[in-house]
Amino acid sequence: MRRLLGFAVVAYALCALPASAAAIDDPPGGLIPSSITLAKVRALFERAHGVPHTKNATTLEDWRLLQDGQNGTFRVWRQGKDYRESTTLGSLVYENGVHAGTRWQQNRNGITFTFSGIHERDAIDERAWLSRDTNDVHLIGDSLETNAYVIEVNPPSGRHEWLFIEKRTGVIVRRERVERHRRYVTTYDDFKQFDGTLEPSRARTTDSLGNEREQTIVSRTLDTSPDPKDVAMPPSRRTIVEFPAGASVVQLPVRVANGLFVVRVGIGAHTYDFLLDSGAAGIVIDPSVAEALGIERYGSHIGSTLGTFAEETAVVPLMTVGALHMHNIVTRVVPVPFHADDHTRIAGLLGFDFFADAVVHIDHEHNQVDVHQPATFHPPADVTAVPLALDDKQPAIHAKVGTVVARVIIDTGANRTVLQSAFADRADISSDKAAIVAKFRGVGGIGTATTVRVKSFEFAGTTLTEPLIDISSSELGVEDIDGVLGTDILHDYDVYFDYRANTVYLHRVKRVSASAPTREQVLRAR
Repeated sequence: MRRLLGFAVVAYALCALPASAAAIDDPPGGLIPSSITLAKVRALFERAHGVPHTKNATTLEDWRLLQDGQNGTFRVWRQGKDYRESTTLGSLVYENGVHAGTRWQQNRNGITFTFSGIHERDAIDERAWLSRDTNDVHLIGDSLETNAYVIEVNPPSGRHEWLFIEKRTGVIVRRERVERHRRYVTTYDDFKQFDGTLEPSRARTTDSLGNEREQTIVSRTLDTSPDPKDVAMPPSRRTIVEFPAGASVVQLPVRVANGLFVVRVGIGAHTYDFLLDSGAAGIVIDPSVAEALGIERYGSHIGSTLGTFAEETAVVPLMTVGALHMHNIVTRVVPVPFHADDHTRIAGLLGFDFFADAVVHIDHEHNQVDVHQPATFHPPADVTAVPLALDDKQPAIHAKVGTVVARVIIDTGANRTVLQSAFADRADISSDKAAIVAKFRGVGGIGTATTVRVKSFEFAGTTLTEPLIDISSSELGVEDIDGVLGTDILHDYDVYFDYRANTVYLHRVKRVSASAPTREQVLRAR
């Protein structure tokens, strides 16, 4: 699944509803009244799926894949509740799975990481559908096109979706769902018997932006002498961040612009200004960089934040960050329309992959950044350890706004702290609004937010009294996240990001010089 680029500058990379958002939650068209009850449809579904699968066996599926205009393969191993999925597109491979209750991913750069599983909307929907729930599950009609009963599932904290249950067999032949303000439609066909149940041989998914993924089964087999290694979590394939021989700590070439750390990154014979951006879900380069260096690009995908944009993939042979080297780095190629200040055009984002393969220390007191070898890093004694959730390749923590707990992303690429308006309503943030309406630029457009003074903001064992916080008038494009914690608050802290330990260490400090931007600077920084 595609993840956010991050919240950059000047620049929270926000996701506004598209112009056709009014149709996103509309029920499917072309339905006629049904002459059956919800209970009977559930019974039909249960009969179709009631045959127990063979125990102590591995199911192996091999699929042909067409995604983002590229041909590839998709392989799935299943053993009980454990599974492993591997996607190959060209020379790039990424995987994900669950092993012994632990959720994991291995990204295209080969970095394996675990995450907590904060996204439970699909599981909530499944429980509602499989239970006897009649408050949040409704039979809304019949589809003549698919010869199916259409079930609407929309539980609190779940996902709004519609299941098309084929009348003859009881299998799901179509699923429509709303996710991150997009409508996804998946169709299943060419069902064949396997291990006692009907399984589809073809699946096709499209979203409301026109992206497509189609997979066709090549083989589906059952191994009754399973190997536990088939579904085991693999180690990282390689080291991304390479340190000089004998060095365990390296200081980066950075400067502070508008409260953000700008890093000089070398690519080929050129150097560029990148944001050190913990809110970015990967390493990103602007298309102009790829064009200037003649770097080949792969695939084509339409993304959406404040507007739609084209996204491609490139492999950069060598990137240098001070004395650090990174070879053959898979990057996302996306327009990066940011200026950190009047003299600094941002050409890329140094995000998840960089943070995940090293311990990144941001010293706001001295406006410095140093990077530690994970194997030799030991946190200082005076820090507070805060657990991280990396579900979206972005470091999410819990904070408290007034008396209400919020899940926020620690975002070094955002110079303002911003909360979703839905959270502000839930937290009953009713402080007097300041006179300034902040503007920010994200990928695809410009958004606005209103500044409020909240009673308190608490995280990492400290409480800030009456800080100024921005309330976004646009959706942030994330699920189960209430906002981002920007450098306007972080600049008073010493911060160590240790993704391998799923922890961020923080210590409140006094700065020798102000590095946070004024509100007026935020308005100009675009």
